Amino acid sequence: MLAKRTNILFEEETWTKLVALSQRKEKSVGDLVRLAVRKVYFSDIDINSRARVVDKILKTRKIVKGINYRELIDAGRKY
Repeated sequence: MLAKRTNILFEEETWTKLVALSQRKEKSVGDLVRLAVRKVYFSDIDINSRARVVDKILKTRKIVKGINYRELIDAGRKY
């Protein structure tokens, strides 16, 4: 649910392009602006949290050395 309102001033050319794009994508100009804000200003937050999750996974994974991949492949082919 949208809760806050703002006014943004655009140059005429930018506004015209935004309106055309919104019509092509069948979205409002507001939707396009909100999406752009999320992508530009908040995507790095997602990347950082994903990186932390990957680090946790890698730390908990058991690394096994000397795996005989041929045996694994042959065992998998039995089923």
